[in-house]
Amino acid sequence: MYMRIRTAASVFLILIFSVSVGVYATVNQLAVSAQSSAAITAYKVTGNANLAAPGSEGFWQSIPWTTIPLSANVPNGGHTPAIDIKAAWNGSEVFVLLTWNATKPSNRMSSVFSLGGGPFGFPPIWPNSSSGSFVVAPPRNVEENVVKQYYVNSTYYSQDRVAMMWYLGGQTGTPDDCMVVGQSNGGALQYGGAANIWDFMTGATWNTTTLFLPQIGAKEVPLSDFYSWWNRNVTFTGVDYTAPPHGFALNLYTNATDLYEVGLGTGLFYNDVDTNRTNPYVVQAGAQMGSGSWTVEMVRQVGEPQGGAPYLVNITPGNTYDVAFAVWQGYLGENAFIKSISTFQTLYISNEAPPSVVQPGQGLVGPLTPAEFVAVLGFVVSVVALIVIGVLVRRR
Repeated sequence: MYMRIRTAASVFLILIFSVSVGVYATVNQLAVSAQSSAAITAYKVTGNANLAAPGSEGFWQSIPWTTIPLSANVPNGGHTPAIDIKAAWNGSEVFVLLTWNATKPSNRMSSVFSLGGGPFGFPPIWPNSSSGSFVVAPPRNVEENVVKQYYVNSTYYSQDRVAMMWYLGGQTGTPDDCMVVGQSNGGALQYGGAANIWDFMTGATWNTTTLFLPQIGAKEVPLSDFYSWWNRNVTFTGVDYTAPPHGFALNLYTNATDLYEVGLGTGLFYNDVDTNRTNPYVVQAGAQMGSGSWTVEMVRQVGEPQGGAPYLVNITPGNTYDVAFAVWQGYLGENAFIKSISTFQTLYISNEAPPSVVQPGQGLVGPLTPAEFVAVLGFVVSVVALIVIGVLVRRR
């Protein structure tokens, strides 16, 4: 009898200890997950990007989506209400997965190839009511106060785009605007500071066999026919670099006074900085165009690309960054400064693995973190202890 009581007491103490450990581990896991109050967390994962099929990598399954609201920065923009974001890194590269709905996804050809003798493309056309004429690609210094909309119809509209802005500092406190037209000559940060922008253009920087229309009256051709122009084409780009196999995001630098290409050398889109000092294709990208949506994945090395200072973001684990997003729907007349934008959000580069989650039909997805393992172990031991106590009580 005494032995049974002693055994029961011992098992009861084990039960209390196990429950305590489980609760502590659970609370600790929550504390680790909430280590940063960042809106977006880039978890550390094992694996590499598959830019041929963005979002198909297994590690994305255990990372939750973060929905970022978007709105118009000027009249006639704001056609995309939100964009969904995931982020991760594998020790050497950071991955950003983006998806959003589009009324009619468009990869109409950018006019950039016309600068190298290619087709006219689908540049933004401004209906100038004063002169009664159409102006192709109006200069940036008139966009903010003069241009209010672009001309589109059922056959003439521009490409879709998505951009991610990394704030580089220069203002006191949290940056208070993003992706707007700043001073009259086109800077994107109105009140000071600087930023690095990753700009993915579906009709210019995407290497795909998906057919697209190069200009009115032409037949559709694979976009890959023109993407090759980015590859070691000094005449077109001004630099001798190998273009990524699936696509890239144009690397831009902006401040309150201007917007610049980083690493290119011919001023295809904007003025150039850092020509031949840093690879202009360091942000690789891939895309999937659905019937009513886009999925885009961007990849860049952690740290700072060689020769990229002070124009490119230095991505360091354990740091929190202010980031912002923009989406253009060409079919709905969004182009250049007319778009859907977010406010600045915080992104934390975490050293923690993604939390394990339960997916319908798949069960538990994602590796158990140490805290989760201890919590599960504690609760299992507790259940076993309860069973033992029950057996001992019955035998009395």
